[in-house]
Amino acid sequence: MEIKTIALAATIGTLGGAATSHFMLESRHSSLDSRLQKSPPVVVVDFAKMAMNYPEGASTEQVEELMMQTNNAVIKLREAGYLVLDAGAVVAAPEDLYLPEDLGR
Repeated sequence: MEIKTIALAATIGTLGGAATSHFMLESRHSSLDSRLQKSPPVVVVDFAKMAMNYPEGASTEQVEELMMQTNNAVIKLREAGYLVLDAGAVVAAPEDLYLPEDLGR
């Protein structure tokens, strides 16, 4: 075989492989984008941490009121389309996914 034939075959094979890879990756990328657009936004609520910030010596009624405020905030998030997760069930998450403590009240 001539060197030109080998070089031409290698070039065609390389271009064909690159084009095929590009189209396969593009298809996967658009599929992932589509899936991400359908996924709800996520917020993680650390109920234990919030309870630790309740005022010391709070009465039962005050604690129940604070718990109701937190529950109402969770309901509003759900109604706004958020997926609300309890921090106790989350292994790891970026800090910006956690609900700020002052918003839970």
